Amino acid sequence: MKNSTKVVKKGWLLILLLTILQQPVAGQLQKGKGYPKKAYESDLLQHFAAPPGGYGNVPFYWWNGDSLRKERLQEQLDILSSSAVDGFAVSYIHTSPRIDTLENRDGYGLYGMTEPGVPHVFSDKWWEVWNWFSGEAGRRGLGAGLDDYTVGWNGNGYYPDELDTVAVFRDYSGELVIRVDSIRGGETYNALQPENLLTVVVWPGKIVLTDSVTDGRIRWRAPGKGISRIYTITTAPGYVIHPEHGNKLLDVYFNRFEERMDDAGRAGMNYFFQDELAYPIHMLTWSDDFSEEFIRRKGYDIVPYLPALKESIGPVTPRVRMDYCEVLMDLSEERYYKPIYQWHADRGLMYGCDNLSRGKDPMAYIDYFRAMSWFTAPGNDAPARGSSFLETKISSSIAHLYSRPRTWLEAFHSMGWGSSGAWLTDQIDHHFVAGGNLVCMHGLYYSTHGGWWEWAPPDFHFRMPYWPHMKRWLDYTERMSFILSQGSHVCDIALVYPTETIQAYPGTKPDGVFDLALRLSNSGLDFDFVDFRSLRDASIEERELRMADERYKVL
Repeated sequence: MKNSTKVVKKGWLLILLLTILQQPVAGQLQKGKGYPKKAYESDLLQHFAAPPGGYGNVPFYWWNGDSLRKERLQEQLDILSSSAVDGFAVSYIHTSPRIDTLENRDGYGLYGMTEPGVPHVFSDKWWEVWNWFSGEAGRRGLGAGLDDYTVGWNGNGYYPDELDTVAVFRDYSGELVIRVDSIRGGETYNALQPENLLTVVVWPGKIVLTDSVTDGRIRWRAPGKGISRIYTITTAPGYVIHPEHGNKLLDVYFNRFEERMDDAGRAGMNYFFQDELAYPIHMLTWSDDFSEEFIRRKGYDIVPYLPALKESIGPVTPRVRMDYCEVLMDLSEERYYKPIYQWHADRGLMYGCDNLSRGKDPMAYIDYFRAMSWFTAPGNDAPARGSSFLETKISSSIAHLYSRPRTWLEAFHSMGWGSSGAWLTDQIDHHFVAGGNLVCMHGLYYSTHGGWWEWAPPDFHFRMPYWPHMKRWLDYTERMSFILSQGSHVCDIALVYPTETIQAYPGTKPDGVFDLALRLSNSGLDFDFVDFRSLRDASIEERELRMADERYKVL
């Protein structure tokens, strides 16, 4: 009897073990997909002819225009899985504040309120469809992620607005307000002490008046005959660099995909995309502990020098501005960008982006280069029929210097339905040269509603009359994406990306650097943009400037 009991127990254990092994582990099918691997280098020709999964097209899949039906989604998955498509970044359009006045009458984020589709995005019914779709994609070896275009904009009623209600963010000092008054020598300044006062300081001279406040008033008599500028600096609510910002965003967004999906659904999870990031960091961003963090990192108290963020206070201004920006970026990386990046990197997922300025404004997000380094696939769009060569070069330079696996290219929106294979080939090659190597064809429509619906057309997929030929073209882009993702980039020239110059001297334009970049490229010379941090941490070996895997001979 005892022996038979043992046999039964062992049998149940074996069944349980087999059941566990047969269940897809969350993200297991997608982990590391599309990441370059040393093993590929041993037989590049074989893999070039038949690339491994992860190097195909990852289009924006627009779930608007009609009600979502599983039968239609399944049919489209079957069609697309027979082509060089590796996954999807599902997207939602925005309404027009000028035309859709009812939807936007109470305000909206960025360009307009989200058109939420049917079922509404993030509703219980939507989560049920999403979980099923992600599982079906994973079963076919495809990935499914969400493009946060419109749903990631503050003011549209989704998770960014939910962050505003998080208890730890209430009453947090996250912004500076600087009021400037001028008086002549011999005159007396007399003003009511404002709420949330941080400091009152006079320049020139760095005269701090905070300790001179009496009876709720600020009184000071200006000496001499010159003009004195009085800076009254207060704080306002905000949580841009709150220590928990990134973690709380994970709670209200990314973690919910794991919480609301079963194992099969999570096995298809990949290709999240950050679109038009509305992260409101700027030159007056602050935190409760900024002063202490600044002293710890820079060795002096920035509070008396804060007027330099508003206007020149003399020769010290450039240093103060650069020091402030560096500490601000340090804190934003540690508290916002890094936790989100780590969530994706730990799971081996692709996390792409196309964010404001596309690198043409180095001070976007205070330091565009550093901010975009926290994506596993930094990237940009290539709209309509023009060139985004410089933007793509900036994205690929970030990927090279921060050892990110891929460079995301959001390809060719808003060009109309007249695209051709010849034009597409010319354009994609142009951007391959710039370093793009993860192709995201902008247009894939769930529906055109009988020809009455489109968004930034065209749809480059099965709705095109030349779809059989387009499938061959996608094979080409898959092979090129694979080969251009392997090994290490090699070039001789490092071109300094001018972030610090613009931080130090407001009004400075980056045009000269970008003009030089185009002259180099037009002369057949390859280069990388390099940021100050990479340059500062570089080493010199064998007469080469070494940064990450790069070896530069000319700076």
